[in-house]
Amino acid sequence: MKLLNLLTSVYLIIIMVALLIGGFFIYRKLGDEIDFELGMELDRQIEAYAERIRQGVSPEALVNERLEIKELPFQLDEENLSIRDTIAYHDPLSREEKQLKASKSFKIENRHYRISYYNLVIEAEDITETVVYTMLVVFFIQLVFLGLFFRGISNWILKPFQHTLQKIQQFNFQTNKPLYFEKSKVTEFNHLNEFLERMTQKLLKDYRQIKEFSENISHEIQTPTAVVSGKLENLMNSEMTEEQAHLIYAAYQNNERIHKIVKSLSLLAKLENEEFDPPSQIDLSEILEKNIALLSELVVLSDLKLQTEIRPKVMVKIHPFIAEIMINNLLGNAIKHNFKGGWIKIQLKLDHMIIENSGSPIRQDSSELIQRFKKESENPESVGLGLAIVNQICKTYKFGFGYVIRDDIHTITIDFK
Repeated sequence: MKLLNLLTSVYLIIIMVALLIGGFFIYRKLGDEIDFELGMELDRQIEAYAERIRQGVSPEALVNERLEIKELPFQLDEENLSIRDTIAYHDPLSREEKQLKASKSFKIENRHYRISYYNLVIEAEDITETVVYTMLVVFFIQLVFLGLFFRGISNWILKPFQHTLQKIQQFNFQTNKPLYFEKSKVTEFNHLNEFLERMTQKLLKDYRQIKEFSENISHEIQTPTAVVSGKLENLMNSEMTEEQAHLIYAAYQNNERIHKIVKSLSLLAKLENEEFDPPSQIDLSEILEKNIALLSELVVLSDLKLQTEIRPKVMVKIHPFIAEIMINNLLGNAIKHNFKGGWIKIQLKLDHMIIENSGSPIRQDSSELIQRFKKESENPESVGLGLAIVNQICKTYKFGFGYVIRDDIHTITIDFK
């Protein structure tokens, strides 16, 4: 969720809660105020009728549907004003209605009268309707204010933050340029930008040092490993004992393994740092078929049965060289970790590729085998980086990667979407 939308949602929730609480208190206050004013009005009406009796008007002439006058024994004390709810017939509506009844007694010219006056009560439903209507109007006004003013103001305040986000998203190591930001009127944004500037400068410095170190290691190790390989090959072609031959061959294999490890680690570093050119749409079907043809002899020598289902013209957005590495590692993995008389099934569709192969059950969790230097096989040709490279390629190009092993079936799935 965007920050502006989050702020808007929080603001709306606060407004709604405030309106509910305010509406409750308004409802209570409005009801009490209406009751009070209505009681005062009834008291005034009763006093007015009592004054007319004092002026000589007959009580019988004053009685109507709202007024009730009853004569009491004179020796009784005068009654104070009492107000209570009652049900009375309301003539204009032709039905009984809930009404408020106020009563008070007066002693006038040696006679004692109880004067009662009725008035319709404003019911709770009417008050609730009024309060709800008022709150809805207020809430609608708040929404308009939010849309036209609050979001506009918030967007203006957060504009420097949006610029910062855009620059962070555009930052990459290949440009070799640290981030620089314009000064903002908001102190917190300036502090954030200053920290990001220092951080990117440090990142670029560390990146250059690590890149230079890895390149130097990769370059410098090639010469001695090539020399060692050459000398070991010469020794293998000369006369020696069987024990010496085994030792020289073991040294040769380990020297080749060092060369593969350095090459693979260098490739992983380049993938993680996104040092390759931007991807382009390539025909993965063509690359897959070419690599299968190159490895067909090895498949025959390994006594493996190969079954393919390759859809032509499967276009995938990836760097061609990286696609070659990915396919080569996957096919090599399926061949190396198989057994004589085993099988390999390759399926390529528009949105995914599946490579299945027979193989021995493993003791480790399959998820561990895609980590660096994790391997189950004792094959000296395996350095434990093939699946790690494929996994990193999938992360770089946003492909889905899955590796599942059930009994003696190894399944690798790559989802291009």
